[in-house]
Amino acid sequence: MSFVTVRHFTEDDVPTRIALLRESRFQANLTDFAVVSSDDDLTAGQFRTIAEEHDTKRILTLCAPGGETVGFAWITSIDWRAQTCELSFGVLPRYRGAFGAKAVIAAHTHIRRELNMRVVINQVLEHNTMLVSAGDLTDRRRVRCAYDSYTVGEWRTACYWTETQEEAQRTLDALDERRREIAERIRATSAKASAS
Repeated sequence: MSFVTVRHFTEDDVPTRIALLRESRFQANLTDFAVVSSDDDLTAGQFRTIAEEHDTKRILTLCAPGGETVGFAWITSIDWRAQTCELSFGVLPRYRGAFGAKAVIAAHTHIRRELNMRVVINQVLEHNTMLVSAGDLTDRRRVRCAYDSYTVGEWRTACYWTETQEEAQRTLDALDERRREIAERIRATSAKASAS
């Protein structure tokens, strides 16, 4: 069983997503349009996405093993022929530490396997190190765009890079190898302590 699962965003998810859109760290790290939008406007926008905009964007709900919502992922700038899109995330504050990285992996896996996306465009505001360290962001970025976004009263610099299906698999393989190495070190240390 997967640690985080992905399902379609529904009308029942709208209040939870609106609360996330209004959360201060979300606004500082992605967009603050929710600050100037009414609840009715935000709700109407979410309903419009569900009913009318699947050809240009999709929202996905990220769930913990028990089914509770831990956050959302959404794809925009979809080019169905080229099989490319931009992928964004928002994990609910109380789940960020426990589910953040797993939510990212689940969303990437879903859009590649279920929606056949071959290339994903990543954009992270340079100050946002919630899921990517500053060093990793510097290593990954291919484009650095100053004055990309205006959020919470400041111009923000964005970093962009693409990731192919093959690159994503190499990243997952490297994570699995790192986990195996750590587990082996723990087993070796435990065996040494037991033998003493």
